[in-house]
Amino acid sequence: MKTELFFRQFLGQEEKLPQWIRESINDKIILYSFVDLDSQYESNQQWLVIGRDNLYIVGKSIEREIKLAEIASIKESDSLSSTSLTFIKAHDLPPLLRVNSTLRQKPMLSQIKFYLEEIVSKNSHALWDKLDADSQYQKMITQKVVEAQSSGKVEDRQTLGRLLTYLKPYRKDLAWGACGAFGATLIGLVPPYVSGKVIDHVVKPFQDGKLDLAEAMKIGWILIATLAVSYAMKELFMWIRLRKMSILGEKVAYDLRIELYSHLQTLGLDFFAKKHSGSIITRVSSDTDRIWDFIAFGIVEVSVSIMMLTSLAIVLITLNPLLGLTMTIPVPLLLISIYFHGERMKRIFIRCWRKWSDVTSVLSDTIPGIQVVKAFNQEEREKKRFHQKLDRVTNEFFNVHLSWTKFWPKLMLGIHAITVLTWSLAFPKLVSSDPTLTAGVFVSFLLYMTMFSQPIEIIGQVTRMLNRAISSAYRIFEILDAQPSIFESKSPIVLSDIKGNIEFKNVFYSYDGVRTVLKNMSFSVKQGEMIGLVGESGGGKSTITKLIARFYDVTNGQITIDGVDVKEIETSSLKKSIGMVLQEPYLFHGSIAENIAYARPEASLKEIISASKDGNAHDFIMRLPFGYDTVIGERGHTLSGGERQRVSIARAILADPKILILDEATSAVDTETERKIQEALDRLAKGRTVFAVAHRLSTLQKADRLIVIKKGEIVESGTHQELLQLVDGEYAKLHHMQSELNAEFVKGE
Repeated sequence: MKTELFFRQFLGQEEKLPQWIRESINDKIILYSFVDLDSQYESNQQWLVIGRDNLYIVGKSIEREIKLAEIASIKESDSLSSTSLTFIKAHDLPPLLRVNSTLRQKPMLSQIKFYLEEIVSKNSHALWDKLDADSQYQKMITQKVVEAQSSGKVEDRQTLGRLLTYLKPYRKDLAWGACGAFGATLIGLVPPYVSGKVIDHVVKPFQDGKLDLAEAMKIGWILIATLAVSYAMKELFMWIRLRKMSILGEKVAYDLRIELYSHLQTLGLDFFAKKHSGSIITRVSSDTDRIWDFIAFGIVEVSVSIMMLTSLAIVLITLNPLLGLTMTIPVPLLLISIYFHGERMKRIFIRCWRKWSDVTSVLSDTIPGIQVVKAFNQEEREKKRFHQKLDRVTNEFFNVHLSWTKFWPKLMLGIHAITVLTWSLAFPKLVSSDPTLTAGVFVSFLLYMTMFSQPIEIIGQVTRMLNRAISSAYRIFEILDAQPSIFESKSPIVLSDIKGNIEFKNVFYSYDGVRTVLKNMSFSVKQGEMIGLVGESGGGKSTITKLIARFYDVTNGQITIDGVDVKEIETSSLKKSIGMVLQEPYLFHGSIAENIAYARPEASLKEIISASKDGNAHDFIMRLPFGYDTVIGERGHTLSGGERQRVSIARAILADPKILILDEATSAVDTETERKIQEALDRLAKGRTVFAVAHRLSTLQKADRLIVIKKGEIVESGTHQELLQLVDGEYAKLHHMQSELNAEFVKGE
């Protein structure tokens, strides 16, 4: 959908600042936002425009103009349905301006607040001059809409229709299953009919002396054989249906799991930062299992039940119009009641699965972190937290059971009432020897009546199954509809031999679209150069490395490798050229050899051992009970921190990357282990472009150049010795502080 249509039709506002306002304002426009509430919180149409020198409120004309230099602070306040910005000149004076808007405009207003605070503190526009006001406005306004799009309410028919598309590859199996189901249904109509014929054409004529024994026995055995064959045929058709549909359900669940897991691999880190791992795991496992249940049994059962009801209605009306209509006319009312009950159940089921995700989230938190739980003696607290979550989900499941157990007896009572009414109408006809209702016909009628309740019961049960499946499908499609934040270029460039020349050109980046983490950052790195990134925590050092690896895309600006924009490089060739050794290495459950070879599964044992030797890991591995075949626990918890780090380094060495990222790789180990790790890192860094993030400055003295980051900006750059000569510089202060701490530590010993 085009941006213009989306903004005007669905948001009720312009997709960008009107041209006449741009022409009226004699100022460079930096940012702007739509203001849709007035001072009385009633609907309004104004624009808040920020220029280089002034702030403007524009309605049908420019209504207010305030110099930015007059603004001392900005206060943001939110309510349940609105947000406000108050512009203050001095705390002892009335506010300069207050603007109100709905929460839809909040992201843009928050960015304006952040920008103005930057101006107030730095009195500089340099960081914002390269931002495009139109793209920022459109991105901020649509961001929440795009995120919520997949989780919004979707029509059941759309969800069900989408779910049924997964049956297309298995049309043949579905056809066999349907044939089995319909065949069993049609054959199932034969026994009651034959039973009636036995009464009317064998038993009664024989009792009346109209049929001799031999003839009665002959006809009787033929009818009994027909019964036997029909029962056998029915079970054969049932076997075909069960076999085909149960396997078909597994195939669909398999496809859903593969598609879901594959799609998860395409999503960026920002998606996983917003979703709890327990919720994601539940959707891949439990939700797909509920869909298997519906596909395997629900789809055909509903179709068969509707067909059975239709066939029974025709047969019953044919046998006796009055009694047949008495049985069939109330059925639509019963089905309507089942539908409305299903709607209530669906809402309850959605709440159930959400709260069930909370339970799995607790498990996914505590089980990997069980050492921390025990270290801080928090077992009772975690038990209490688990009980609270479990109590909530159990109460919701109680609501499920209370709802259907209240409804089901009423439904069955309605069916029994129809049966009693039918008996009331049939009994006078039987005792009065009404020729329109013979004993045989009534026997057939009774047997069909017993069959009549079954499809209604099945439809009721499948409705529960359908609601469970649809609520699970909502959650699955929510993930499948999530858009990756990183897109492959339409014509990606494969860099088969990346050299490692990297350049940042006026790079801006924000995680949330409001707070800018990197601001107008520019620097270049030559092939084989080692760059140390230093500075205070939260300054943006790790963000730089994540942008190089393209875990995120820059908000503005450009990053190039060997002169090619990283957005244009094929993702696979980019990732193969980058190796990472992190502060907390992640190891998978499996053997040490498998973990080292993770980046290159085809690597030989000889290559794995060679990488381990270069990573100073071979000696401790050989001391383990099974050497390289030793299975380490989840996250490698059976190894020490230093051992895990050396396995991680060996993994990076085996990958043989051209660009290496070291993020606090030696920060959490003892001195001897640090020495071994540093030796391994020195070997790993040879001939590669290296970015090393460290707070321990002694580990960066071998760097060719140090870049000092403060609040998202480069404040200093140079070698270790050059930066120390800047007495009042940030690096010199950090170095002096760490030297004093080390001296105090040695003195204390």
